[in-house]
Amino acid sequence: MRKYFKRFVILFFFLLNFSVYSFSQEITEENYQKVIAEIYSTYEIESAKISDCFKNHPEKKDSLISIYNQLEKVTGQKNRAAAVKYVSLPSGLQRLFMVRLSISKDTLRSILKNLPLEAQESNYGKSLLQHINSEQVEEGNKYYDFEAFDSNGNKFRLSSLEGKNILLLYGGLGCISDDDRDFLKQFYNETHRDKLQIVIYWPCSSLEQLKGIKAKYLVDYLFVSDFLNDQSLMKINYGAQATPTCFLIDKEGTVLIKSVGLPDEKLTELKEKKKFE
Repeated sequence: MRKYFKRFVILFFFLLNFSVYSFSQEITEENYQKVIAEIYSTYEIESAKISDCFKNHPEKKDSLISIYNQLEKVTGQKNRAAAVKYVSLPSGLQRLFMVRLSISKDTLRSILKNLPLEAQESNYGKSLLQHINSEQVEEGNKYYDFEAFDSNGNKFRLSSLEGKNILLLYGGLGCISDDDRDFLKQFYNETHRDKLQIVIYWPCSSLEQLKGIKAKYLVDYLFVSDFLNDQSLMKINYGAQATPTCFLIDKEGTVLIKSVGLPDEKLTELKEKKKFE
């Protein structure tokens, strides 16, 4: 068993270090798609191996978590490298926007300045520039007010909820576990609406889509969207990409928590301190 595990670890790190850029260096959409396919194929295969190894070697939990974290790190590095390499393609520029939060703004500015004017003035070029020129909301900051529409088609502003605690989620109800969805529902039911409002900003392109999402989850949260997807100032100014990205905003409008994934332990702790009463 030990020899098997050791061989697995050696093979894993060999695959991580194997260059994803074995394809032609020519900048074409075909080569870009090959590179992205290899990145995610490697990620999925190695994730499955780690999962299987965990089932067979639960005593290696800590080592396997470390290996998985390394897999995530290397996959991110390859994603960033692919975005920079193929940024002259519209799909490459889109990927650069996707990974913008893990690249310094000075680097992004330099890359953007060296692109053709047409690319700079494209939707993703403008969104990247907006990201570069704005301060993303972090813990301790004042919340960013934004305009949107609710699932009934009514205009909505986040500032209309001032005086309440707000749990703002950037999408992602389908990305959390059943247990986390149950936790969120119970948490919401045990608080008063004049004390706490859950707002789900959903990245979609139409009111019909937003209505469908609300109907799918059968919860009494406030679902909103500006229907701008990656061009949304909410997404850009809140520094949101992964779903859900969660923000707990207090009555004074200060962001107390910013987290990728539901911060259930922190929410429970604040609830026990009667923060929402």
